[in-house]
Amino acid sequence: MPSSHDSSTALLRTRRSLSPWVPCVVTLLTWITAGTTPSLRAAPPFGEVQFETVTLTSNGPVATLQLAFVENAVRQRHPVILMLGSLKPGELPEWSSNLVREGFMLAAFTVGHPPDPDPRRRAQWLVFDERFAHSYVSGGLRTASDTRRILDHLLTRPDVDGDKVGWMGSSTTGIFGLAAAVHEKRLKAIVAFVATGAYERWLDTWKPNGLWRSGTNDLWPETRSLLPQADPIHWVTNLFPCAVLLVSGGKDKVVDPASARAFVDAATPHYRADPDRLRLLVYEGKTHNLPADVVALHAEHWFRLYLHPSRPPPAPRPEALSLQESARRTAINATPHEQFASGSGRTNDSPAAAPRPKP
Repeated sequence: MPSSHDSSTALLRTRRSLSPWVPCVVTLLTWITAGTTPSLRAAPPFGEVQFETVTLTSNGPVATLQLAFVENAVRQRHPVILMLGSLKPGELPEWSSNLVREGFMLAAFTVGHPPDPDPRRRAQWLVFDERFAHSYVSGGLRTASDTRRILDHLLTRPDVDGDKVGWMGSSTTGIFGLAAAVHEKRLKAIVAFVATGAYERWLDTWKPNGLWRSGTNDLWPETRSLLPQADPIHWVTNLFPCAVLLVSGGKDKVVDPASARAFVDAATPHYRADPDRLRLLVYEGKTHNLPADVVALHAEHWFRLYLHPSRPPPAPRPEALSLQESARRTAINATPHEQFASGSGRTNDSPAAAPRPKP
């Protein structure tokens, strides 16, 4: 249930009003009682990208939420794309520019969780050992809870379409995003690049892929004890109907695509009602860094398909039950492929060409 503390929706905008001071005083009192601190800024004209920062101070560690959106004259509600992290001041991520101008809202957030009190147990970035492994398993658990808190706040905003909330992630932020997706039904779509939702399977690839950097040979016992709860693959029964797109590099040794495939294989039986909502794309020959155009291409396509500001998502397509039906669906124009296979190259209703006269 949304918290009365984190559900404040008022954000100060210095716009002209016939009686500006009364609403401003009421708004400020709301922030004070709600533990929510807004950014103070002048609202730009319609059609320009607006940036807002909100700080949540109740019901958990301090959380910072940065928003980017274009407010139009009709004040259409925005589909929201959640991200872990932050936005550069006044700048959109490259992959998001078209989506924001089409009506999407970006919502980047960070939560100030305290580090492990024992410095020896703290993970070191890109040191693939038992500390680094534990940070991902425990981080997945935290992300699910943090996402719930962020959504409780966002969905109180009148400019947010609560039925169209997605997640964009890459590598770490995609790995954590899949943990959120299996526990948070309000997430309707996710695009995760070079990521996996099979944590244990992924951790098992660190040694054969030459990543392991510890003198020990195993994970901490407390890490393994968390996996049944933290590993998204154990919760795939909760995932449908969230539209899930995973995009991997075929030669990625950091997040081995085999672990992404294991997650998709586990989820597939639960997507029988709409198989198109679950997809794994593997770019053969690519490693852990996919080209920027690939990221923009798939992010734009997936969010437009399932979270479009004005269009509904596509209806489920019945599975092809015969080879004939499967072949028919491969046609990209009015001519069935059987016409080419027979050598005629004409449609069923086209007249046959007159035979050539003999010389």
